[in-house]
Amino acid sequence: MTSPKIESFAIYALMGVSLWNPGANSLLGGLGEPLRYALFGGLSLAIIVYTYITRGIRVSLSAEWTLLLAFLAYTIASAAWSEGGASAMMKATLISLTVMVSICIVNLKWLDEILVIHYRLVGCFVTACFVTVLLFPDIGIETGWELEGDWKGLAGQKNELGALAAYVVVSSVAIPLPKSRIAVAIRVVVFAIAGTCLVFSGSRGGQLIAVIGIAALIASRLPKTAQRVSLLLLLACMIPLLHLVASTISLTDDRIGVLGATFNTSNRTTLWFYGLEQLRDRLFLGFGVGGFWTTPRLLAFQDTHGWVLDNFHNGYVTILIEGGLVGLLLLMGALAFIMLLLLMAIGHLRDAHLSLGFAFVVMTLVSNVVENLIGRSTSLSFMTLLIVCFSIHAYVSWLAGRQTDQDFSYPRGYRNDLLARLFGLQKVNKA
Repeated sequence: MTSPKIESFAIYALMGVSLWNPGANSLLGGLGEPLRYALFGGLSLAIIVYTYITRGIRVSLSAEWTLLLAFLAYTIASAAWSEGGASAMMKATLISLTVMVSICIVNLKWLDEILVIHYRLVGCFVTACFVTVLLFPDIGIETGWELEGDWKGLAGQKNELGALAAYVVVSSVAIPLPKSRIAVAIRVVVFAIAGTCLVFSGSRGGQLIAVIGIAALIASRLPKTAQRVSLLLLLACMIPLLHLVASTISLTDDRIGVLGATFNTSNRTTLWFYGLEQLRDRLFLGFGVGGFWTTPRLLAFQDTHGWVLDNFHNGYVTILIEGGLVGLLLLMGALAFIMLLLLMAIGHLRDAHLSLGFAFVVMTLVSNVVENLIGRSTSLSFMTLLIVCFSIHAYVSWLAGRQTDQDFSYPRGYRNDLLARLFGLQKVNKA
């Protein structure tokens, strides 16, 4: 017997635990992180068992599912040659659990329901961060070097608050407005709070992905002709733009120069150079999940540079170094099929939640350039990305069948065209 309310409660609880970032200075001290993992594991297993008993666990054999699962399976298997020891095995186990529970959530909820749950949860968290900054500035405002005055609220750091606020801003615009006036007023207040946190967090990455998310929403709602013209113009500009970037780019220890502009990377490039130099001997398979930052490499980096940070702050660099060319190519293949499905779907279907799913994926992939998001085991961003990517297939199939049945304006023979053949789309009922 299924219970939608219990399912939603369990998903809210799991996402809330994923959002929780217990620091060493929290009331729980060193027990915070183990407790978080225990709660995450317990809730995940409960959802997996519930899904198996009540609905069964189904997977798709579509191209994007197959490639994404292949990348994730390879990442998990790479623990076998990782030098990370027990911590690498633990990370691989947690990634396995995250993948399994993400698939189960897709079996329980549709894309529109998942995006609303994510919006409500993150919206409440950003609001709590705003209140924390106002009432407890000692907790909610950064005081570290080059960060003084930036807002972080209850988040681990300002960039995390900025990214979450960006998702709330974009979701507030995309999700259809409720009919209740009170609910509309709450939506406006949450939008204003999120926008304020986005600005005062000082997170350039968060502000960038907010702009990209709004642009993605606009692009997904343009008329088909405008979408196609925009895509052709973008492709036409790509070759000269790439040539211009390649001829002007310069990398130093802490800055990237391109097209005459200089960007401070906060020493990220120093970390990237160090990792890529070490990769030469393990180019194809990499160092395995959690296998690069061993104690000898940490000490060697610190001796050379006088500081050390065991995080590349770039998800694609991390995947290349830990998974080698094989891992990176599997990820790129999966993302290519996911983006192709989304681009073709938003070109034919008009749906607010599909547009938000498209914007969310684009925002997360851009965020992965400056933060290590993909493969971050139990983090909310990684888990939600998996859930959204896994749920797009069935949602697009349902939308296509619904619009065909209701005789909407739709391309003739849609279910037999390239999109349907390539992704195995078929009519499904939204139970």
